[in-house]
Amino acid sequence: MNAVGDEILGGWEASTVTMWQTGPYLTPVTSPSFDSANLNLAYTGALLRPDCTGSPNLSNPSVNGYFNINASNPQPAAGRLGNCGVGIMKGPGTVAIAGGLSKTFALNERVRMRFEATFTNLPNHPNFAPPSVDVSAPATFGKITSVQTAENSGNRTGQLAIRLDF
Repeated sequence: MNAVGDEILGGWEASTVTMWQTGPYLTPVTSPSFDSANLNLAYTGALLRPDCTGSPNLSNPSVNGYFNINASNPQPAAGRLGNCGVGIMKGPGTVAIAGGLSKTFALNERVRMRFEATFTNLPNHPNFAPPSVDVSAPATFGKITSVQTAENSGNRTGQLAIRLDF
């Protein structure tokens, strides 16, 4: 490449910080008022699990229905705890990509100019927080009502900078 083309197109540096993460494993719970084993869970702060009748994970989850509420019975059979396993539901994952592009230009023997551009949340999509896992509250069970914190995705931001070095 000629000197002018190399000065414009050559020498660029690219960087990225990328996170692809599966969702957290969640456990279905039900109201302590369904405590048929008489363990007095309402006053201990412990969580009661429901009875599972199928898989609570959906093949095509959505924001309004991330889990299958019909896969569990909120009231365990009399005299025992529910049979749903710990961590059987898989919550929404996280994709966060930040990137940068920079180049240093020599203006003369002693002076350099550095151009930098950095961006966060390059995919520009929300990363959802885990949905409600309480099967005894069907109005909210499996519904996603918020996004993850800004540390995981947040709004897309961009920053441009020019620095002169003498």
